[in-house]
Amino acid sequence: MIDIKASSNKTLNIILTNTNKALREVLKDIAPKDLATLGKTKDLGSVLESLLKNNPQDKTQNRALLQLLKNSPTLKSLGNVTTSLKELAQTLQRSATNRQEEPLPPTLQKLQKVTAATLTQTSIITEKALKNRLENSGVFLESKLKNFTTPKRDLQTQLQELAKQLQSSKIPAIKTLLVDIKTVLASELFTTPKENKAGLTQLSSKVTTIVEKLDKQMLSHFDKTQYPKDPLFTKETKEIHRHLQHFSKADKLLESTKIQELFNDDIKAVVKKSIEELNSSTHLNKTELLKQLDKLSLQIDYYQLLSHLSNASAIYLPYSFDALEDGNITLKSAKDKKFFCDIELHLKEYGFLKLRLGMFEKNQLNINIECESNELETKMKSNITQLKEKLFHAGIHPKDIRFIKSSNENTTAYANEEELQLGFEVKA
Repeated sequence: MIDIKASSNKTLNIILTNTNKALREVLKDIAPKDLATLGKTKDLGSVLESLLKNNPQDKTQNRALLQLLKNSPTLKSLGNVTTSLKELAQTLQRSATNRQEEPLPPTLQKLQKVTAATLTQTSIITEKALKNRLENSGVFLESKLKNFTTPKRDLQTQLQELAKQLQSSKIPAIKTLLVDIKTVLASELFTTPKENKAGLTQLSSKVTTIVEKLDKQMLSHFDKTQYPKDPLFTKETKEIHRHLQHFSKADKLLESTKIQELFNDDIKAVVKKSIEELNSSTHLNKTELLKQLDKLSLQIDYYQLLSHLSNASAIYLPYSFDALEDGNITLKSAKDKKFFCDIELHLKEYGFLKLRLGMFEKNQLNINIECESNELETKMKSNITQLKEKLFHAGIHPKDIRFIKSSNENTTAYANEEELQLGFEVKA
């Protein structure tokens, strides 16, 4: 059973041998000479102890473990996540339609919906949909648990942000609204017991009033004409407004509701719960389903461990479309707000396609493109102008887009490794 209070440091669960199957496989096959590379005087216990510390990891150890991870026979033969999801979806569909079998347990019914949504064919990927798919891919589950904040704290933060955002507003009605917001923030509604239903109802009612007043002013043609550059009409205010609408119902302020929402669409959470249900069930297809779920769980654990050891956020591409065989994304951040992203696709018709994106100075973008297929490279080159136009339209300035030949790991480093920082939150 997944429990929000199971550990005081949940992000470390991605690298515990009893929870991370990928690490368990690496250590099972480790040879004495490989272990020696992790530290001359360190035994396996001290290596794991080092891994589990909060302070910066020994880079030599991490690099050695990373190589062991990539060379593990079991992990190399895993195949890709897309194929695993498709096989699992087919098995679930057969089980759901076979009248001789008992109905799927509730969590497996949920898993069927999650896998179907992941494998849905689409020609347009919106920013919101991509962010949602990445966050719920399972790779970030422990990070979401570690960074869990109560709904009341979330609401308090949003109201504080709104007050700060509207502080310089010239609209008279907004000045009055600011008084209402500050009154709510200063009230005892944020200090009452967290599960006090009466208090939560009262708090959500006040939020509803604030949202309604904000709605009215944002839709005011007169205000927009008189104060076109007022902070009320900015993108930031609209985003805060969207978040506040979520708290207009008292049940959205319950911790249990947020925890349920956190687990509801996360693939790893649903897979783990499905394994628990299956282990105690008598379903006729139990053995096959457990085998597929264990494999999928191991693949997700692989990406989590890969992220930890490579100081990045490594993730499988949580989308399926006809031309795609497999896909991975790796994200890194560096000092001075520089961001790097590697996208590696294996296309059915054109072979591999690798893109390295470097973002700097907020909106300056460099792109390196490596194609296995000359035909695909020609097609992409013919559409570079259209790509640049779309990037400019999105507020991104493509400084350099170049096509390169087979990359060399030694010459394509992101940046000074000392500057790179690990971050699990993905902002699409």
